[in-house]
Order: sequence, then structure tokens, then C-alpha cells
Amino acid sequence: MGDRSKVSKMMTLAFVALLAGAGCTAPAINPSDTNPPATEPPATEQSKTLRIATDDDPGRPGAAQIEEFARRVKELSGGKLHIEPVWKAVGHDKDDWDQAVARAVMAGDFEMALVPARAWDTEGVDAFAALHAPFLVTSNPMLAKVTEPAVADEMLAGLDRAGVSGLALFPEGTRMLFSFTGPLLKPADLAGKAVRAPRSDTTYELLKALGATPDDLVGEAFPDGIAAGKVAAAESSFAFADTLPEPTTATGNLTLYPKVNSLVVNIKAFNALSETQLQNLKDAAAATRTWAAGAMTAVADDAAAFCRSGGTVVTATDAEIAAFKSAGEAVYAKLEADPETKNRIARIRDLAAGEPAPAAIPPCGPGG
Repeated sequence: MGDRSKVSKMMTLAFVALLAGAGCTAPAINPSDTNPPATEPPATEQSKTLRIATDDDPGRPGAAQIEEFARRVKELSGGKLHIEPVWKAVGHDKDDWDQAVARAVMAGDFEMALVPARAWDTEGVDAFAALHAPFLVTSNPMLAKVTEPAVADEMLAGLDRAGVSGLALFPEGTRMLFSFTGPLLKPADLAGKAVRAPRSDTTYELLKALGATPDDLVGEAFPDGIAAGKVAAAESSFAFADTLPEPTTATGNLTLYPKVNSLVVNIKAFNALSETQLQNLKDAAAATRTWAAGAMTAVADDAAAFCRSGGTVVTATDAEIAAFKSAGEAVYAKLEADPETKNRIARIRDLAAGEPAPAAIPPCGPGG
């Protein structure tokens, strides 16, 4: 073996010398020539569709928020990420409809959902209770403030315990009572009567404190209760009160609390997203929140349209409003027993202190 090695070495030296004599040089060795072949560049991200559940139909403010979010996601992802709305995702005339949508996304039946924040307190998430404290957030400017990330992100983090990740809070509008039995000017006007309202532990506590029996009254239970004189009012907004079964009367200076929508992703679907896809969703959610804040219509304009459609707006005296607020103190006692909720209420009060009082809603009647 040693002789063979010597002969091989001599032949190599002779070959190199021959090249040099011929005016040639040995080819340079590139270190990379000894490495494995380069791998193919990663394939471009595949298109992905995320279904977003809602109890709304097209034409509602929440539906418009979903449509805007879907448009933003498509734009930011270059068409690679699609949001597919599922309207009336849990069917029509469903008890506790908001909770049914929340439970569907928690279970993974849908990848995403837009759920009113009020609904989560029945599902073990009390992070949004401060938003619905009685008579606290009563104007569009305040509603825009409390949904900004600086305030909202801490509350959204509370959704983790429900198996969903919160992307943003979208402001929708303020809520009040619309009476079927004449003006509501004192809590006694609600005593022993049912009020139709979407289910929420926090908001139901207020309605009970005012003497009413809250219920979501699905299907024929709602119009039948009105006809029987058992249903005194419905909780709604001026923008949609004209869709109630009969003409109603609203107390224009008695705003109860706001409606805020939470944009959520099922945690398994969240973890299956790439960093790029997740960033697309976050950026689209932030842009949609800003859009939603600007899209809220002036309450006075909605009230005027409500009257033109056959409704009536009245104004309560300061003493009458004070009586409603006094009844609501029992709700604060319960909410503020939780230190985190108490701190959030204090923070919202601080924000409200820097805002002018909500614009007065002038009285009006059918026809304007």
C-alpha cells in the first residue's frame, strides 16, 4: 500500500509540473464545491381562509366591521389570506345568541368570531365588565377612547382563559331603553315588567336594579309579550330601534352603556398561523378599529331619523336621571368588589373627566 501511495503522489506532482510547463495553472478549488447542493428557496405561502362567525346579518354595524376587516386582510396579505363571514352562524331565534357564537369559536367550530364584549361575562371572562358599568361610557368619543389599544389590550388579554385570542375591540354605539308603554322617566316605570335585552350578567344586573326582568325573548315571545303588556321596553340603539315590533319612546338623556365588539381567534387557529399571517390580522384589526371609530354616526342624527320613522324622544329631568343612577349604585358595589374591575372603572372615569358632556338629544316625535 505504501508503494502505491508514493507512485500516486509522484504522478500528481508530475501532472502539476506539466501544466506549469505548458503555461497553465491548476484550477483553483472553491471551498463551496465541497458543500451539499443548496436547498430550494421556501415555497411561497399558500392561500388560507379563516371563517368568522357572527350573529349579525349584512347591513348591521357589526357586519360592516367584519366586511372592512376582511377587505383589509385581503389587501395586506396580497390576496393570500381570506376572511369568510358566516352570517347568523348559530341560526335564527337562538337563546343567548351572542354566547352561542362565543362558544362556537371557543370549540373550534369557526376560526374567528366577532362577539359583543358584553357576552363574555357569562363565559368566565369578566375583563370587560368595566366597559358596561352603568352610565359610565355614554358618548361616541368616550367609546372610541376605551377601545384604543392603550385601554383595550389589557382587557383583551383576559380572553386567553376562554381559549381564544383577542385581536381588537371595535366600537359600535351607545345603548338605551325603548319603551312600548310610554316614557320611562323613573325606575318605577319598569317595576315588574320584562325588558328585552341580549344576555349579559353585567347589563342584566343593571336592568334588575332598575326593577325590570331582563330576557332575550327570542322568536314570538317578544311580540307576544308586548301584546300582552308584559314587555315594557327593549334595549337597543337609535340606529336600529325602528326595527322593533312597534313604535317606541326613548329617554334621550338616559344612555345605559355602550356596545363594543370583540374580534377573536380560536387559539388553535391562532397558533397555526405563520408570523406573516398573524401580522396581517393584527394590522387589519388595528386599521378596522380606527375605521369603526370614525364610522360611528352622531347619536343626535340617529335620534332624528328614529323620530322620522315613527319614534318619540323625551327628556328626563336631572332628578329623574339621578334616580336611575342611584339604582345603578348596587351594580357598582358588585363590580368594584373585584380589584381589577375597580381599577378599570377608575381609569375610564379619568378618561371621561377630560371629555365634554355628551351632546343633548332634543325631544322629537313622529315625523321629525
